[in-house]
Amino acid sequence: MKKFFGISLLVVILILVGSLGYYFYSLNPKNSDTTQRDFTINQGDSLKMISQRLYQNGYIKDPYVFMLYSKITGLNTKLQAGNFRLSTSLSTPQIIDKLSKGGSLDFWVKLLEGWRNLEITQYLEQNQALNSKEFLVQAKDIEGQIFPDSYLVPSTFQTADFLALVKTNFQNKIAQAKTNSTVTNLNDQQVLILASILEREARTPESKAVIAGILLNRLEIDMALQVDATVQYAKDSLLPHPNKFWQPITKNDLQINSIYNTYLNTGLPPGSICNPGYDSLYAAYHPQSTDYFYYITGNDNQMHYAVTLDEHNANIEKYLR
Repeated sequence: MKKFFGISLLVVILILVGSLGYYFYSLNPKNSDTTQRDFTINQGDSLKMISQRLYQNGYIKDPYVFMLYSKITGLNTKLQAGNFRLSTSLSTPQIIDKLSKGGSLDFWVKLLEGWRNLEITQYLEQNQALNSKEFLVQAKDIEGQIFPDSYLVPSTFQTADFLALVKTNFQNKIAQAKTNSTVTNLNDQQVLILASILEREARTPESKAVIAGILLNRLEIDMALQVDATVQYAKDSLLPHPNKFWQPITKNDLQINSIYNTYLNTGLPPGSICNPGYDSLYAAYHPQSTDYFYYITGNDNQMHYAVTLDEHNANIEKYLR
């Protein structure tokens, strides 16, 4: 019995020594190559995702040792998003230290769906990112094409470089959204304008597709679109520096003299009213065909559709009063 206990204890000790040996071995550099390469941590990346990518890219010997050391040292919660220059000559502790202190001076720009260019300008000013005045001038003619996303912007980038980055992303997304398009009577610019309206008028992919079909129904019979969001855009455009955008409109606002006011003008407005996200782009290229001509968002936060004006007025009475 004592002999068995002694053997078991020896096995345990050997396992512990072997494990510790492997642990410390895995903390060492992968090799002596000092060539630096870019490694990016995206916002929201988990410790496991970071460790796996470091391992797959050949920076560390063992992803689990990386996670364990990070947790032991308390640095697992301090890893920062950004762009880093790493080499395989760095040890795991050195890599974790670099990742916890932040990367280069690259910075993130996070653009939200439905922002108009003026809102992006305010965001850039508040976050001291890029030159907001340059952005407003250079992006003047491409409202609707500033695709909402999180962009890791190199510190060396000028406004034009950033817009080129955004343009590439937009072109990729528009190509995806356009695949198997069912729209036949609008060109790409008109579809983009429609998508910008959907972004402000609907919340879900399903409702965006239905409303896209409704607006196309109205266009087909030369009926005014009567979209509140276009009036909000026109109203905000009259103010030099709005504090808040997209505020509820009044009956008087419906008389604002603007080519963007779709209560006073038939057809689509002349340009996009915001920068739409992917769901809106997809819905604009894939509208749902229905007999509806009217829609409202009720006090129950649900969409309610109608074929006739009488049905529409009944929905207003039922869901908005």
